[in-house]
Amino acid sequence: MRILTATLLTALAASPVLAQQNAPGAPGELVDRVVAVVGDTVLLLSDVQAEIQQLQAAGRPLPDGEAARAELLEQILESRVNDLVLLVGARRAGVQPRDEEIAEFVEQEVGAAQQRFGTEAEFRGALAASGMTLEQYREMISQQYRNRLQVQRFMQQRIASAPRPGVSDVEIREVFETQASALGTRPATVSFQQILTDVQPSEEARAAARARAEEVLAELGGGANFEVLARRYSVDPGSREQGGDLGWFRRGRMVPAFENVVYSMRPGQTSGIVETDFGFHIIRLDRVRGTERQARHILIRPEVSEMDEQRAWERADSVATAARAGASFAELIRRYPTTGENRVERIPLDRLPPVYATTLADVTAGEIAGPFE
Repeated sequence: MRILTATLLTALAASPVLAQQNAPGAPGELVDRVVAVVGDTVLLLSDVQAEIQQLQAAGRPLPDGEAARAELLEQILESRVNDLVLLVGARRAGVQPRDEEIAEFVEQEVGAAQQRFGTEAEFRGALAASGMTLEQYREMISQQYRNRLQVQRFMQQRIASAPRPGVSDVEIREVFETQASALGTRPATVSFQQILTDVQPSEEARAAARARAEEVLAELGGGANFEVLARRYSVDPGSREQGGDLGWFRRGRMVPAFENVVYSMRPGQTSGIVETDFGFHIIRLDRVRGTERQARHILIRPEVSEMDEQRAWERADSVATAARAGASFAELIRRYPTTGENRVERIPLDRLPPVYATTLADVTAGEIAGPFE
């Protein structure tokens, strides 16, 4: 490590030449040179300049003025040397990412860069202006991402294998006692189990909602704008006014039936009709970023009648009666599965929804509350 540190200092000391390079075509033009050596890896001036080209190709603004440009080059050089120190260690440790994850990232980055320019022609023009082809740009970001993953996983391995300092219970108690006055009091919390009784629409209402969803899907197939139809037909209050935009999400955020369709789609693709407990969805996948997805949807929900609500109340009342008579709560949960959380642990009282706070205010541990809406 002492040798690597010395190499780092030498590289930084040599870097002011970047601010003094001659203009292209001038007498004594500096074509290329070594600006740093880390282990058996050489960093060239052209490597540093290539990052400037990548910033331009990606549509990011560059600083104005010679001094600001020189400072940016200095920052890039310092960052590259630091990365190389870790990269040499990662390669010696045999860290190697999978080609598939590299290829997926490259496609996402190229797509995102192209969106910033508007069209592929404008994107290719910007690449050409910076002296690169699309294939060279792909190769560059592919190598950079591979290097980044190698460094990240190398650091994770080193941290995981590093010996952890031993801390005794006595030391923990001493620190707690000295800080106790500043910690304040812990807020009151409540834990409970619940059985949620969903209001189920009739088969006629489900059929009518599916028919409406099929009509919307036909409009999309005829060239209608997805965002416009989402504002017109979707009943999801959280996304309707944004043209159905759900933002970025990962697995576990949506119900399984919805996620399974989204994660099988390609950007720009529109799904068929997807049924979940919330209703009938039409989904369009907009963008992919690693394990995240950005999608829009149009939700058509079956209408529920007063009779549907009455059946739900009666079912909830019978569940509460059985629980008060001594039926196993765990067995009742298995008998009446729902999409909501059955167990809530240690939620602060001031974070409870108002109807929960009111209902649980006078309930003691072990008592049954409800039903309530």
